[in-house]
Amino acid sequence: MPDITAFDRSAVGTMSADKLPIVDIGAYLSGTATAKDRKASSDAIDKACREYGFFYVTGHGIDPEYLESLLKLGHEFFEQPEEVKDSIHIFKSMDGVRGYQKIGENVTYGKRDQQEALDIYPEPEHPTKDQLNGSQLWPSEADMPGFKATMLEYTEKMTKVGQAFMRAMADALGHEDTFAELQKDNYWVLRVIGYPPLPESFDAEQGVSCGAHTDYGCLTFLLADDFPGSLQVESKDGSWIAADPIPGAFVVNIGDIVDALTSHGYKSTYHRVIHRGTRYRVSIPFFFEPPRDWLVEPLRGLVPEGHTGVPPFKYFDHLKSMIYRHFVGADQQLPDKPNANELTQRG
Repeated sequence: MPDITAFDRSAVGTMSADKLPIVDIGAYLSGTATAKDRKASSDAIDKACREYGFFYVTGHGIDPEYLESLLKLGHEFFEQPEEVKDSIHIFKSMDGVRGYQKIGENVTYGKRDQQEALDIYPEPEHPTKDQLNGSQLWPSEADMPGFKATMLEYTEKMTKVGQAFMRAMADALGHEDTFAELQKDNYWVLRVIGYPPLPESFDAEQGVSCGAHTDYGCLTFLLADDFPGSLQVESKDGSWIAADPIPGAFVVNIGDIVDALTSHGYKSTYHRVIHRGTRYRVSIPFFFEPPRDWLVEPLRGLVPEGHTGVPPFKYFDHLKSMIYRHFVGADQQLPDKPNANELTQRG
């Protein structure tokens, strides 16, 4: 695949008729599943991670009506008056990364994404102005009753689903000790993203709804409005697969951490959003992450012959090195160098 530092995937390539696979994680969340059930599930996950890095997940046990209520909350947030959203703008946060961004302030590969968003991170016990160590900005209870409690409840539910995947990956890959560590003190990131429809005349070369990128953690679980064609996943031949929502399923993708652990065996696949629907689209990605200060090292036996694997790095250092490149105020100049992710270069 091309070197991302020399090639922006955001506005090129044709659409593929291929479909993403569907896997069932239920065997790893059930107290009655057999070893045969778990093997069938882990084998399906292993195949999907190797061939696509993106797939649909069923069997997660979360009520579809509850998930729909979260999307409704997302719409309610973006329908708030501008002064309400601006009151929790990221540039007003202690650490400059938590809170609301206006349309065009999230930047991918040096281009302004046509989205607005609310970014939520775990709040440290003693907030400071250090990177990713501040207090979280939330809509007030007067403006959005119960919003904070609902979103934090959702992160607890999704953390359990992410941990189930770590158990499945241990069965598929071995290295049980490593994947056991990846079920403790998990960090997470939650985004609530709003996409206005792109006009027909919009120039994709100037930026799309969200430019092509990989994600930074272990796994991403995407809950989104049902719009066909908006989320697109890069296939091995460079074409794009539409990852249209399936009722009751999450769209799940591998992030940089699992990619690095498996020496690119499990792919952190490039994906983009080009939303040309007729209505406003909301998506809520939950990013399941390692412990904050966890040292990421390639797993023994998974580094291809003749390769050294990715040099060890701390997860939190990687997150900070990437996330602060993405926010550029509407009145600020875009960076000269594209904010590419060097970690997932595959040459």
